[in-house]
Amino acid sequence: MLQAKSNLTATALNDVSQSDMAGLQARLRVLADQLDGYVQKYEFRKDSRAIFTFAYVILTRTLAQKLPQTEFGDPGWVVGLAENFGARYVAALETSVQQPSQVPAAWQVVFDAVHRKRTSVLEDLIFGMTAHIVHDLPLSLTEVGMSDSQGRSRIYDFHRMNDVLAVDIQPIANGVTDRYEPFFRWLDQLEQTQTLILTNFGFRLSRGVAWYNANRLLDPKSAELAHTAITRSVATLVETIQNPPFWSLRIVFRMLRFVATLFRRWPRPSA
Repeated sequence: MLQAKSNLTATALNDVSQSDMAGLQARLRVLADQLDGYVQKYEFRKDSRAIFTFAYVILTRTLAQKLPQTEFGDPGWVVGLAENFGARYVAALETSVQQPSQVPAAWQVVFDAVHRKRTSVLEDLIFGMTAHIVHDLPLSLTEVGMSDSQGRSRIYDFHRMNDVLAVDIQPIANGVTDRYEPFFRWLDQLEQTQTLILTNFGFRLSRGVAWYNANRLLDPKSAELAHTAITRSVATLVETIQNPPFWSLRIVFRMLRFVATLFRRWPRPSA
């Protein structure tokens, strides 16, 4: 009798868990749909911010799809982090329209670069992903909390998120190129040294550094330096990619990028 009652309790808990999981997946899909709205708007305007946003939609939907079969210790924390993380990007987009002077410096560097229309598709993707992971992710981690109510680290769930997302990052990057720049894909192959963040290893590495920087932000002695570093790192990467150290390379890449932007493909607005 006791065993039967125990099994019944377990079944009830599983039912509740499945119901809660469906709700968590729905929250991620709401975020993905919100981001997709920006994709449609930016593609219609031929605004290069559509490129990173499109990749972001796929990553968010991937997390929603894989949430039930991934052994997260606390799926609610995972979704809360994703929502806080996504809200930071949306806030940067909205602030660029409503209060341009208040856009975070890391994002302003990226927006300025892509608006000049002198970048390749993968560069637009790299710039956006770098700003979001290097700058936004440490801030989100400090807000949602890096340990639970009993003081245990959330690092296991954070690492599991990396497992879920990192394996798809290269296919997503290829899909982005096919969508927006299929005729000049060779240009991006010339810049493989800059595309580390778009690999499984590089994606994990950048998120690992974000966890480290979040810890720095939580330390009163290092918080100010950490804030400066996560902004400067984004600006340094953008500058390095756009202006290689050799003048000959700068001239060649500027010409190639200019030609590539002329042939950039923008999908027709969906019904």
